[in-house]
Formats: sequence, C-alpha cells, structure tokens
Amino acid sequence: MKRKEHAKGSLEAIPLKKKMVTHHQKQVFCDESKDNGVGSGDKSPGKKLKVLLPYDMEVETLSRLPGKSLMKFLCVSKNWYSLIRSQRFVASYYAAKPSRFVAAFTNSVFGKPERLFIMSGEEEEGTSSLVANLDKTIPSVTLPHGSAKFSSVHGFLACFDLSKFIICNPSTGQVITFHCKATGTSLGYDPVDDQFKALTQVTSIYAHNPSSMVHEVITLGRGGVVSRTQVTSPPHHPLTMGRCINGFIYYAAWAPIFGATPVFVCFDVRHERILSFITTPKDVMLRGAFTLLIEYKGKLAVVVPDCSKFGLSFNRFYLWILEDATKHEWSKQTFELPLSLPFSPAAGERLISQGTIKAGDIVFSPTTLPGRAQPFYVFYFNPDTKNIRRVRIHGVADTEEFWSRYGLTGICRASFSPQHADSIASL
Repeated sequence: MKRKEHAKGSLEAIPLKKKMVTHHQKQVFCDESKDNGVGSGDKSPGKKLKVLLPYDMEVETLSRLPGKSLMKFLCVSKNWYSLIRSQRFVASYYAAKPSRFVAAFTNSVFGKPERLFIMSGEEEEGTSSLVANLDKTIPSVTLPHGSAKFSSVHGFLACFDLSKFIICNPSTGQVITFHCKATGTSLGYDPVDDQFKALTQVTSIYAHNPSSMVHEVITLGRGGVVSRTQVTSPPHHPLTMGRCINGFIYYAAWAPIFGATPVFVCFDVRHERILSFITTPKDVMLRGAFTLLIEYKGKLAVVVPDCSKFGLSFNRFYLWILEDATKHEWSKQTFELPLSLPFSPAAGERLISQGTIKAGDIVFSPTTLPGRAQPFYVFYFNPDTKNIRRVRIHGVADTEEFWSRYGLTGICRASFSPQHADSIASL
C-alpha cells in the first residue's frame, strides 16, 4: 500500500490501483484486518490485498511436486490446468526431474488374478540398496516366458501381451490399451513434433517369400489412437522388439529370410518410413531372439554375453556400439566380470541388460522374480573401473505379505528399466 505525506507530517493510506491478472500470474489474498505496520490505514475486516506471483515462480514451485500431485492440482483452477498441461511446462518438468528406475512384473502364466505391477524409485550412485514404490497395477495382463517385452520411452512404459499393447505413465497413472494387428509392437517418440507412435508388423513372419513387408504406424494422442497408416519395407524376419533412440526405432532382424543376413532395421518415427537396413556383424546377433539392445551414450548398442566357458552363465560380455548408422560402422569392446551372472535360455534364471544409468554403469537385471518373497537384486557394472556392485531393490515383491495380498504364484516375469524419465505428459 502506498503512503502520501501531508504538510503536517500525517500519513494517509492510498488504495492500490487494480491490475489486470493474466493467466501467467496468480492472486494471493492477505487479510489486512490486523495491523500491518503501514500506519493508521483502513483496517476493516475482510479487506484483501492482491499479490501477483510471477510465472517463473509458479513454474519453479510446481516443478518440485510429484507427478501424481500435479494431476490432482489440475482441478484447482482453469489457470493451473492450462499451465500444467502446457507444452512449455511439460518440457521444463521433464528436463528438471532426475531420472528414476522402473521395475515391472506380472503374475505367472497360470496365476490368477492376471495383473501387471509397475514400481519406481529414485536412482542413487554408489549405494547398495534402493527402494521401489508401487505406482500402478494394471489388471488382465499376463506374459508367458519369453514374451515379457517392456521398454521405457520418454517417460512412458510400454509392453505387449500377444496382440494387446499397453502404455503407462508411472508418474501420472495414465494407462492406454489398444489392439494391434500383430505381435511385436514397439513404441517410438518423435522429439521434433513431440509425438508418440507405435510400429507393428502386419505381414506374418511365416509368409512364403513375400515381395515386401507391410507395417502399421499407430499415432497416439487424445487418450488413445489418433490414426493408423501403413508403410512397406523390403522383406525381413524380425528378432527383437524395438528400441527408440533420438527419434528412430531400431530392431534386429534377418534379411530377407530367417538365417540370412543379420541387419538392424531403422524406422524414422517422424517421417514414418523404414529408413535403412544397417548391416551388422553376425557376432552382434549371436544370441538371436535374446539379443539385448540398449542405448549407450546416445547410440544404439548391443550387449552380448559370452557363455562359452560356463554354459548357463557368463563372466565376460561384448559391447557392440553402432558408431555410424550411415556407414554401417560398429565398434566392439570386451569386458571381464569379477563374478559370473546367470544366463539360462530356458525358463531358468537369466540376467539381461536394458540400459545404463547416467554415470555410465551398465545395469544387469533378472527377467523373473527370484522366488517367493525373495530379495530382488540388480548388478551395476562400471566400464571404466571394471567394478561391479550388487544392489538390492527393496519393495519388489520381497515379502510374504505382498505375495499373499496379490495372489502371486509360480514364475513371475520381471523387467528393470534404469534411467527412466519422469514425465507428466499425457497421451
């Protein structure tokens, strides 16, 4: 409140002029019924003082909140709804939040009820234990051995159950489920247009000598499927699900038929076309359908366990990195582990890598829960120091109470995604 000084030295309160409040500012009302130190101004009860918060302050405050809290604040006002849902705020929230890990698992094939569990927690470097909290359970999802296909794409977790494709944002709880014309669907993200799309192969892998392959591109938005279009490619036999890196989906395949030339198919998410077949050394796809695609320092990489010495386990692995997709150039690094990790191709225990953490550690995690109410461990390998550490993830179905409450039985498929982005984006 401004003050005007008279000749006699007395002060007279002058009311503030009213200002137009834009959607970038918020009103905070202060009760002036108490003495605020201004002087002998009007102290009538109920009078309010309007204070305008700058837009940057609002963004800074809201950015510190968890995603689920922001979803509740959508109902506070139209202004807050517009702010939280704005592309600018979503992008700033994504950039400001540290990455998390996501652990997902389902009940066994014959277990009832069918359910997908999604947990997440904060990553910490150098620790021997982390804590996972249950974010979401999705009913009517069960994945048999060998079919647990999970991927983390720009804040969303995607998996498929036969022809059913499920996409979930653990931060907001949003779940989208839709049917595809075939199995093997992969989720991609176009960072230029901020658009999510799914790619699935329509032509059967059992088709006899097809002249071309038909794929369906599913554009997502407005809470579901926006459009479906079809693209074609030269014939090939896919081996793995796709990994999206910098706007391109990569997956391993044989071309033109199974057992022929090993390649990586590169799909351009933005322009919706098969960009190229990247020629690949045969040793990169030594494990066939168990080929492990990861993103390593912004590039496509493949982790190839060497089980030649121990059979069902490995203490050495090869890291193949696609250095130049245009020239089809690969580099190879060999790493020795100080201990052996299991890698059973059957229904036994198997540790695979689904990525790295920000510090560069390559993470190996089990493809199944270790057993009823048993501790869940993942392994972090540092390529620079050659050290490996075992980290327990507390909360991942490691108590008898959890198994009994949710009716878990048998072998439960599991997945662990390090460096998962925390996003409040909505499809």
